Amino acid sequence: MPSHETDSRTFRIEGSSTMLKALAEAIAQTLRRAGSTPDRAGSIRVVRGPVTIEVTATNHDRYDLKYAIGSIEDAVRTISGWAGPKRCEDCDKPVALLFDDAYLETSDGDGVICCRCWRHHEDKNDDD
Repeated sequence: MPSHETDSRTFRIEGSSTMLKALAEAIAQTLRRAGSTPDRAGSIRVVRGPVTIEVTATNHDRYDLKYAIGSIEDAVRTISGWAGPKRCEDCDKPVALLFDDAYLETSDGDGVICCRCWRHHEDKNDDD
C-alpha cells in the first residue's frame, strides 16, 4: 500500500450558502462532464456575481485536492490569520507573505516595496 493512502488529510470549507451552492453546482457539473469523457477529466466555471469558481476533475492522484490561488490578494485573504501580508510602503499593495523572503526592501530598509514602485524610484534616481 503506498504511503499516501495511509496519510490523513482534512479539508475544511467555509462560505455563505450562496457560495457553497455555487461550489456544489460547479463540482456536480464537473463530475458529470468528466464522467462522459474517456480520461475522466473535465472542467467547469460557475460565476456568482463578482466570484468565479472553477472546478477541474483530473485523472491524476486519486487523493489529490488543490486550491489554486489566483492572485496575491486571494492569497492574503486565504491565509489570513496564520501568515501576515507585507505591503508596499509606497502603494500599499500586497508584496509578499510572512514566510516569503523574495521581496524588495525600501532603500532605508524600513519596509518592503513592490517592483513597480522600486522601478519608479530607480528611474527617478537615474534622472538626478
